[in-house]
Amino acid sequence: MTLSPELQSSLESKIKQFEEERTMPLMSNMELRGRKIGEEIGELRGIERGKEIGVLEKSRDAIKTVLTVRFGQISSEIEEIIGKMTNPTILEELLKLAATANSLAEFRQSLARIQ
Repeated sequence: MTLSPELQSSLESKIKQFEEERTMPLMSNMELRGRKIGEEIGELRGIERGKEIGVLEKSRDAIKTVLTVRFGQISSEIEEIIGKMTNPTILEELLKLAATANSLAEFRQSLARIQ
């Protein structure tokens, strides 16, 4: 028995729809929700890490600025040492030292002790 083109098309679309409804999605709703939560947590961690890096960079720049204003050009060695510092508390102390040291040599000696 042969179907008319309209009926054949209708039958094919109904079969296709039936097959689509029967197949399982690649990810369940729980998996999708878990993935979304994981992405949100990762994004928040990234934002926090970015803030931490920004604070460190700002502290390093402040120390270099104070030293440059007070003593002129600073050596690349001092810049490199300051650039490697990752402890915000130590950077805060270095800023105070940069503001109160009597000379760049005094700052360098104190910096050597801190390392």
